[in-house]
Amino acid sequence: MKRVTLFLFVITTLFGANLFAQVLDEPQEGPRDSFYEKVSFRQRKAFSFPYVREADVVYQWKIWRVIDFREKLNQVFYYPVVPDQGRVNLYYALEQAINEGKIKIYEDDEFKKEISSWEEKKNSLSRKQTTSRYLPDMDGTEVQVDTTIIIPIAPDDIKSLRIKEDWFIDKQRTVQDVRIAGFSLIYYQIKEEDSAPIPIPLFWVRFDDPEVRELLANTEVYNPKNDAQRRSYDDIFVKRMFSSYIIRESNVYSRLISQYTTGDEALFEAENVKNKIFEIEDDMWEY
Repeated sequence: MKRVTLFLFVITTLFGANLFAQVLDEPQEGPRDSFYEKVSFRQRKAFSFPYVREADVVYQWKIWRVIDFREKLNQVFYYPVVPDQGRVNLYYALEQAINEGKIKIYEDDEFKKEISSWEEKKNSLSRKQTTSRYLPDMDGTEVQVDTTIIIPIAPDDIKSLRIKEDWFIDKQRTVQDVRIAGFSLIYYQIKEEDSAPIPIPLFWVRFDDPEVRELLANTEVYNPKNDAQRRSYDDIFVKRMFSSYIIRESNVYSRLISQYTTGDEALFEAENVKNKIFEIEDDMWEY
């Protein structure tokens, strides 16, 4: 009996010492900017959409939108320009994942051609600026010397996001629903001084890739109401917590609205497409 008691005492002592050591051990990540260790965001799962059968889709059409980062509701995609307080902007989060080989990127919105080297793509879009200065020659005369400076892409140059999405009617659930097919960051390239910037899609990301959804679900986004309950980019996309305008719908010519109308007429056309989405859902019901 004494041996059993002694054995239980030793086991309890060792277990308590191990537990005490675990409590006192500091996290291996180094100093943290919080009074508690944040682990929930590293364990979050992306939202799972309901399964949809092909036979249940009775109507479908594609829409392309633009999210302008200058609008107040969309500034979570743009800020912070540099990482701050555990938050990063969308461009920084995607580029880090690309450099680490975690996600795939594509040339177009059909996701057929994968970009194998992001560095080459990035360098090809870098802006070149030539500066001139005068340096003294051996005989004392000044000679003009031209120097070309490579200006790489900066987060400041990414000011909008293009989204491709599928709207459809599911007769099984009797609802109109939407799925984001993919998105692309838009780089505003300046070819020459005092010239209008040219919007260029950097790359396309397939939204439904598991690696992409995991990245979006585990990247914090600022919540103006509560720092303890920060949102994620997955929340922003799935709950459609952004402002946007339509630039294209499925059409026989595969063209943008801006290619056949401009100015106020383009705005009216985009509004007509938006109203059509509402009217199709409204016509589903009979009274």
